[in-house]
Amino acid sequence: MRSLIVWTIAAVFLPGCFAAGAKAATVEGVTLPDTYSAEGQTLVLNGIGVRTLTVFNFDVYVAALYLPRRDQDANRILSSPGPKVILLKFIRGASKERVEKQYREGEANNCGNGQCPASDLADFEKLVAAAPAVSAGDTSAYIFTPQGVRVLANDRPIGDFADRDLSFQLLNGFIGSHPPSPELGRALLGLPAQ
Repeated sequence: MRSLIVWTIAAVFLPGCFAAGAKAATVEGVTLPDTYSAEGQTLVLNGIGVRTLTVFNFDVYVAALYLPRRDQDANRILSSPGPKVILLKFIRGASKERVEKQYREGEANNCGNGQCPASDLADFEKLVAAAPAVSAGDTSAYIFTPQGVRVLANDRPIGDFADRDLSFQLLNGFIGSHPPSPELGRALLGLPAQ
């Protein structure tokens, strides 16, 4: 549930993703930094990938995962209390309706069998309602903390949710065992394509 904006079931792994020694990268003309400041810490780039709609074969956004130190183990990352950040930079725009639809498709993909607590529903609905339309060049940041998740759109807060499970489910939607895009999940973990 609550996976971040998910554009389709499929995605394409970006060969330029990094494992050990992650560096700032330019992908599809988008440059993402090698560090991100959150919760008083400087987080390092763990991995980077591009989300591609295979139906239309076009890139939608570049995503990066930032951690206190690099790690390729999704379970360890998901259970760690330290801050984590997913940063998206959009290559293509989408209407608010399309953004909302993708949140809901992500929820169905991750929680379709009632796997996510009903107690997350109110915060999830607030997040969906607050999510704006996006234009090419826009950014979204999801800052995961021990208390929950803070969501930014173009560096402006759109939601601060003191909901640890919602936080877990959002990050799980990118790197967990059932992401809508396994290839992007591997890229964010700095793992090679399968």
